[in-house]
Parts: sequence; structure tokens; C-alpha cells
Amino acid sequence: MRINEYTSLEQFYNEFDDQHTIKDCEKSIGIEFIYNKTYYRMCKEPIPLTERPVLSNGKTGNYDVLIVHWKNDLFGDFEYELIGWYSDLDDVLENCILQQRK
Repeated sequence: MRINEYTSLEQFYNEFDDQHTIKDCEKSIGIEFIYNKTYYRMCKEPIPLTERPVLSNGKTGNYDVLIVHWKNDLFGDFEYELIGWYSDLDDVLENCILQQRK
């Protein structure tokens, strides 16, 4: 987890907004959280727009939601299980199901 680097709520929204692209492809923007003892990660992946998946509705997949399975306590030593790709944050909220809940 990183320390809050934002000086305003608008700055945070702009970082996650579907209309903005990631300027630094080395940077992954996301949220990690635990729900019912399961570790999740939602990311706007640091990959070029041309390499992102096209969803069944024809939109580009900009956000992915994953279950993270840590192999041990070392950072970066994990496997993940893809829940799905989503076009924007509204798509995540409307269609992502975690443990039978939206």
C-alpha cells in the first residue's frame, strides 16, 4: 500500500477516470482490500490501450479485478485469479460480483 499522494479528491478521481490514460507505464494504479478473508486487487493496469482486452459489449477493458493468492509473506510472490475486466468504474460497480455480492 502506498501513502496518500493526492492533494484533492478531484486529483484522485482523475487518476482512476476512464477518460485519462496512464502516463507512466511502469505504474499500476489500484486498490487492494480484504473481504471475508479473501485478498482482492482492482487495478487500472499499466498497459497500452492497444493491448487491453475488448469486452463483449465492444468497450475496452480498462480495469481488472483479481483474487490474490500469496505464496508466502514475500511481496511480489503471488498468483492471481482473474474475476473480470471492466470498461470503467461504473462497470465495476454494476457488474463485478465478489462472493455472490455486487
